[in-house]
Amino acid sequence: MSNTIKTSFAHGFTLIELMITMAIIGILAAIAIPSYNGYIKTAKMSEAHNNLAALRLAEEEYFLENNEYFDGNGWSAVQTASGGLWMRSKGSGDTYNFDYVVTLSSGWTATATGLGETIKAEK
Repeated sequence: MSNTIKTSFAHGFTLIELMITMAIIGILAAIAIPSYNGYIKTAKMSEAHNNLAALRLAEEEYFLENNEYFDGNGWSAVQTASGGLWMRSKGSGDTYNFDYVVTLSSGWTATATGLGETIKAEK
């Protein structure tokens, strides 16, 4: 009879190893999620700036051709508390992130409002 020592190796992870792994994942998520949200906000703000720039160009082009700013005739014009104007609001199937309102006074004001942010372009 031989005296052999039988050894067995445990397969799996210890509780400490799992907790360290979870802590590392938590730290990485705490760093990555705010950074990702910042990128999303920057992209949405760029959308608003680009659309307001397009509105500015359209208003100025309309003014050069008609000697007045576009007041929404031919579009769904609305009456709001700030005067007679036109606006574009998000519908159920739309995917953009802001509502756009153009107000006419001595010039015009275009406002993009959405997700707690408001941006204006004026003339």
